[in-house]
Amino acid sequence: MPFISMRDNALLHVRVIGRGQPVLMLPGLGMASSHWLPFVLPYQRSFQFIMPDFRGHGRSMAVPLNQADVFQNHVDDVRDVIAHFQLDNYLLAGISLGATTAMHLQRETGFSGVRRYLHIDQSPNVVNDAQWRYGLAGEKQPALFAEMLALLSLLDNHNEVEYFDQLPRDVKSQVAHQVAGLLSILGAGSGALGFLRHVLPRFPALIARKVPLMRLDDMRAYLRCYSGAGHDYRPSLGAGNTPVTLMMGMNSPLYASQGQRLVAESAAQSRVVCFERSGHVPLMDEPVKFMREFGRFLREDVTGGAKNAGLEDAV
Repeated sequence: MPFISMRDNALLHVRVIGRGQPVLMLPGLGMASSHWLPFVLPYQRSFQFIMPDFRGHGRSMAVPLNQADVFQNHVDDVRDVIAHFQLDNYLLAGISLGATTAMHLQRETGFSGVRRYLHIDQSPNVVNDAQWRYGLAGEKQPALFAEMLALLSLLDNHNEVEYFDQLPRDVKSQVAHQVAGLLSILGAGSGALGFLRHVLPRFPALIARKVPLMRLDDMRAYLRCYSGAGHDYRPSLGAGNTPVTLMMGMNSPLYASQGQRLVAESAAQSRVVCFERSGHVPLMDEPVKFMREFGRFLREDVTGGAKNAGLEDAV
């Protein structure tokens, strides 16, 4: 499990499994590289999966963000990973934050070296305006952003504090309730909301350095980027003519399917896979179907046909 040196000398954890055609897998917010394992292991005989843990996540938990622009920070790291492994003619997959990072990479490089791209449940523009209503949370976005800004204001009153567990007891409770409030707008389950409101404030030292975004500077950076400083990737979609497979949860509370479809419609070649019983994370909601469609993505060639590579690993 190597740790790769980034341009700022930070050591980013990158999990590498398998041999053969390289596949770079970019995770979502709150996701570790280990979450990909059930889906990549069946194909490890024919594909080499390169799976970074983003800063503040997984085995990169201790690595802080070093830029105000979260998306630029992650794409810089991804470009350093690509350079380290000398990736070319590789497959690229991204879910949620990972898909945003992939679109940022497309904007900067035209997907140079990317043979095929798998885009999982993400809008090409997070922030709504008069002409675009398919951003984060759709029509609920004003309420969500109000919660985000309220949380950001609360955190800005404690700039001297590095970690959640170091906040005063009453502030820990306020932060936990504020986070639960914004997640409830996004459709989080009662179990997760109960954990945030009751368990996290009571046992912060046991949890805060194992849960993503418990470093307060990182939390502030994400809140600022998602609540108004996000990027619009629509102008650069389709750059490089890379074939795209789009997977989307038809019940996603985060991103409407109408906006996501633009990612496929802008590509020279594309295939859309709808997960009718899924929310934002199809690999959790419909794992069997996701495994089957992920295998199909791996085996497709640039013209949409199927290669023999990996067929013996399919489930």
